[in-house]
Amino acid sequence: MGSQIAKHEGVSSQAMAPRALAVTASVPGLDVSSHDGAVDWASRWSAGKRFVWAKATEGTSYTNPEFASQYNGSANQGFIRGAYHFALPNNSSGSAQAKYFSDNGGGWSGDGKTLPGALDMEYNPYSGGSCYGLSQAQMASWVRDFSSYYLNRWGRYPIIYTSASWWDQCVGTATSISSAQPLWTARYASAVGTLPAGWTRHTVWQYAETPYDLDSFNGTSAELATFARTAGTTPADPCTTTVNGYRVSGAIGCKYATAKSVLGNPVGAMVNRGDGYYQLFANGAITYSGGTGAHEIHGSVFSRWKGLGVDAAFNRLGYATGDGNTDVTFGRGEIVWNAGRARAYIVEGGIWQAYRKIGGSTAMGLPKSDMVAGRGGGVMKMNWFESGAITWGSGIHVVRGAIYTAWTRSGSEAGVYGGPITDTYRSGTAIKQNFYHGYTLSYAGGTVSAARTTG
Repeated sequence: MGSQIAKHEGVSSQAMAPRALAVTASVPGLDVSSHDGAVDWASRWSAGKRFVWAKATEGTSYTNPEFASQYNGSANQGFIRGAYHFALPNNSSGSAQAKYFSDNGGGWSGDGKTLPGALDMEYNPYSGGSCYGLSQAQMASWVRDFSSYYLNRWGRYPIIYTSASWWDQCVGTATSISSAQPLWTARYASAVGTLPAGWTRHTVWQYAETPYDLDSFNGTSAELATFARTAGTTPADPCTTTVNGYRVSGAIGCKYATAKSVLGNPVGAMVNRGDGYYQLFANGAITYSGGTGAHEIHGSVFSRWKGLGVDAAFNRLGYATGDGNTDVTFGRGEIVWNAGRARAYIVEGGIWQAYRKIGGSTAMGLPKSDMVAGRGGGVMKMNWFESGAITWGSGIHVVRGAIYTAWTRSGSEAGVYGGPITDTYRSGTAIKQNFYHGYTLSYAGGTVSAARTTG
């Protein structure tokens, strides 16, 4: 940990007028990785070290082969120990890496022996630039995504390891999460120096990398034990609140902070579905997964979503990918409010994909049915819209415009033409579409004509 900081910033990297912060007590510690191999924990203990973080993972494909022996060996010697993750923000999402870290030794429990997981944010050791090719806003979002997953899974934030120079360059003031998370600052000098943007206090200071990585906890031994044992030792988190006995936190808490006026108070605890989370409120819900982020639904969309049954809604539609009350997208579908019909309709699956591809309500108008069974003509399922229909049977096909009008007058899929077996296509100056019973409808010169071409 910190090899890239030493490489880029060197020793005494902030020697020019550092702002030294008062340290009234400290506890010596260290951090290790595979480069340290088999550690003589007894000698480290004799040297006065009392805590350690061991590298567990990097990205979503590397695990430290020495982790188990380092993590368990230090604990057997009496160290308070934890695990750290080396972030590769251009490799995969923050939540994906937090899950990989959590699944491979990076968890936390309030047993008084386990430190919270650490997120190692430093210069990119590979190609892609110091900031991994991400903007400050993108990097901040990545950190929030990692931290929110960890908080939701383990009940506390990870500690962030970084240097002021890297953080101010690559994240800056773009994140609000720093004020709520403990800081492990790296500076190889005689004083802590200026802290990264957003923090006014450090929890741990890495002050040297020779003869091995040396750290200092900012507090007494009793305070170190409390830090290991208690989730609520960090400053107040603007994304965490408790209302009516229900805690709202993490990414869901951040979304709630912006939408509580429309959602109302929570009516239940956050629910872990394994691949994500949701929480219900008086007037809506917030869903969260690593792939979609946190999104709120309320009003007509929420009423229709909840009416399906929460489990059924997730099974059919997945997690919300947008916010709102009249038109909300999900991972596998969309709920759209049709005010003229005073009803919210569901468009889902392959029909929904076709609907989105063609332009959604701009091209098809608002839906006027859920997916319904076809009445023949090769159509198995279909959705009706104000300006057309999308059918599933002989593939998924869109009928709209003048051809749609002529088709519906003939009885639609149950009529003489049957369901569509192609989308519209151009033939000379005409727009044509083929249908199940061997007919082709052609639109040219303002009129639609029908010809039986097969069967």
